[in-house]
Amino acid sequence: MDRFGDGLVFVVALVLIGWWIWRRFDNWLHEPPSSRLRKLAQAGEVEPDEAVDFLQEHGYSVLSGKHRVPLGVIVDDGPVQTTRLYFDYFAAKEDRYYLVRLERSRQPIDWTASGLRERLLPYALLFPECDGIIVADPKDRLLRTVRFRVEDEKA
Repeated sequence: MDRFGDGLVFVVALVLIGWWIWRRFDNWLHEPPSSRLRKLAQAGEVEPDEAVDFLQEHGYSVLSGKHRVPLGVIVDDGPVQTTRLYFDYFAAKEDRYYLVRLERSRQPIDWTASGLRERLLPYALLFPECDGIIVADPKDRLLRTVRFRVEDEKA
């Protein structure tokens, strides 16, 4: 009788684990694309400062701040080299989400197409759900929105 009880407990445990895995997979499968952005919006704290006030003056609500995205780089099957990609804020305006980078005097942005590509394209590729990347310069009172799109080669 002891073996029957052990087997029953084992089968019940397997059924529960299988059900839990199925539910996780089903939730992941039906998760809306914007859920990643909602998680990002809740990830960082916003400390009031000049940049946050500047964004709010332009109608943006700053949802979170100071994010670090860890990345691993492997060259020729060598060891993983770690690096990070930083952005300053995550903001929303009229149900659209934006990553915010503050322009810094020690790292000025080259406002040519190739300069913007080199500096900001990684953000657009990592967060395709965002409607753009805002480059804010609170000191000079400038706010620019950068968007990328794939062009047709026929031109």
